[in-house]
Amino acid sequence: MTFSLCVREETDAGPVFGVAVTTDAPAVGALAPFASDRGAVSTQAFVNVRLGRTGIRLLDDVPLEQALSGVLARDEHSELRQLHGVDAESVFAHTGADTEGWSGHETYPDEGVTAAGNMLEGPDALPAAAETFIDSAPTDEPDAGLVPRLIDALDAGTDAGGDKRGHSSAAVVVDAPKTTAYHDLRVDHHEDPIAELRRVYEAAHDASGGFSEDSKERIFD
Repeated sequence: MTFSLCVREETDAGPVFGVAVTTDAPAVGALAPFASDRGAVSTQAFVNVRLGRTGIRLLDDVPLEQALSGVLARDEHSELRQLHGVDAESVFAHTGADTEGWSGHETYPDEGVTAAGNMLEGPDALPAAAETFIDSAPTDEPDAGLVPRLIDALDAGTDAGGDKRGHSSAAVVVDAPKTTAYHDLRVDHHEDPIAELRRVYEAAHDASGGFSEDSKERIFD
């Protein structure tokens, strides 16, 4: 019921990791996307939030493939799951044999990008989303620039088909060397969640002078 991207971008300050996801169900941002300073992971299809939560935590100690294949091995229903992600060195994607169609994934190891989806109109959404992100040029403001590029990728994926039932929620999560408010955005229920996500990003970005780590007004852990 979902399609998503996990991405890595190298910056002068260090790697930035991000996830963008949209689906027909409410509140996908509470379920699917996970990012840390070690990587990005999305769990979907018949969602097991534990796969994302544990998988991202394990990246502190083990490589991506070991972490994600390990949590799948402990899941009795891994054939119903999709799980994919990136870390500093590699990519990983799993689509269980019993996920509902159309389902599948795409990996772009050289670019540090993975895409996965299920219950889609067809296979076109994933390359459309991934290639839109890859082909978009990084900006001089990489931490901020990653978010609109991810939103553009969601737009491209929906234009190419997306979830066959439509979309009602969307989210973007980014982990960067400098935290900002627009690195964790979600639209939990809306008739056009991607457009609303973009509106919220633009509002948060415009107000970012008062919400950055450099500001005395906000402190981010």
